[in-house]
Amino acid sequence: MAPGGAAVGASMASLWRNTNFIVDGKASAPGAGGGGFELDADTAEGLYREAADLAWELDRQVFEADRLRETRPPAEDPASIGFNNVGNQAFDSGAQHVRAEADFYRGLAFALGKALGMYQDSDDEAERDVSTSGGEADSGGGFI
Repeated sequence: MAPGGAAVGASMASLWRNTNFIVDGKASAPGAGGGGFELDADTAEGLYREAADLAWELDRQVFEADRLRETRPPAEDPASIGFNNVGNQAFDSGAQHVRAEADFYRGLAFALGKALGMYQDSDDEAERDVSTSGGEADSGGGFI
């Protein structure tokens, strides 16, 4: 196992957990203090899609990288076996690296999705508030 191993992947997945994304003025982590990433809804949605696509593609590459670790030596002599073992260790390190990258983008997609969900929820709530604020609640809404 390479230094860090699974712990690196886990930390990459949670890297974005406490990041404040501000989508059209609505913070994903209210009270987290100033700062964060301020985005309009279209940009946030585009970044979400890109991060999700990258995570999916990297997951596919992890599968391929894991398969490389199954490489067998060309012969059963000590030199071939030893050389093959070193190669498989390199493949293992590479697979862990790609897995950590996938976790990074998956975590980013999750955080952006959460921010977009909060934005959509507040937008839907505002629409309901406007509909019922005209005093015509029994008729399904009205004008302000």
